[in-house]
Amino acid sequence: MPKTLKPLGIAAVLSLVGTIAATSFTKNVHADSGCRMVHGRIQSTFTTTNCTSPVGLCTAGMITGAGPLNSATTFLALDVAPSAGLPAVEPSANLSYSGVLTINAKKGTLVTHDLGVLDAAGLSFTEIERPAASTGIFTQSSNDFFISGALVNNGTGFDGELSGELCFNDD
Repeated sequence: MPKTLKPLGIAAVLSLVGTIAATSFTKNVHADSGCRMVHGRIQSTFTTTNCTSPVGLCTAGMITGAGPLNSATTFLALDVAPSAGLPAVEPSANLSYSGVLTINAKKGTLVTHDLGVLDAAGLSFTEIERPAASTGIFTQSSNDFFISGALVNNGTGFDGELSGELCFNDD
């Protein structure tokens, strides 16, 4: 007796085909609109040189392996909250912070609003970068990307991975 697909099996196959088609279409639309997956490494150290942060927290560093984002970086913290803003459940050494990350790339400057959390006990951090006013190929940039990693060199710097999707005009 030949096997036939039951209605549930047909629905599953059609759903899978639809998902594959939608994913392919989405990737083509993103590729045509200037969106690119970015992935690389960022290394930075704390600095007081030219630091105008109202909370005294600045870094200087480099991005590598991220194509158009490969360049020097600076970070200027605008505010921090001890206990990551959650004093009832987080140790005071853990911080949430907000600031401006500036990426001085070859084809323009990308300025992002940076929102992060630092786990001082675990020596790790995670951030979301949201593009803001920028120049060159990044003038109309959009989409968020992420940075996460570790505090290194006895807490004097960061070593992290940058990843996500960034849309920009790479003409």
